[in-house]
Amino acid sequence: MPDVRRWEEGDQWVEIDLDLCSGAGQCVESCPSDVYKVEDGKVDAESIAECIGCAACQDVCPNGAILSHWAWD
Repeated sequence: MPDVRRWEEGDQWVEIDLDLCSGAGQCVESCPSDVYKVEDGKVDAESIAECIGCAACQDVCPNGAILSHWAWD
């Protein structure tokens, strides 16, 4: 079973498959809202409340480890 972590805030949620995450940090660099940080070689999304739903993180992840969703998607 994959090691998937989920962060939620209101109608927004982000899931990161930690098995796929290499901690490369493209999501950190691309996020205009500073939602992500790399900690212990994996991405963390503790600031999910700041997410604006642009999905830049999902688009740049080289391993497809991030799934971002708004309730109206």
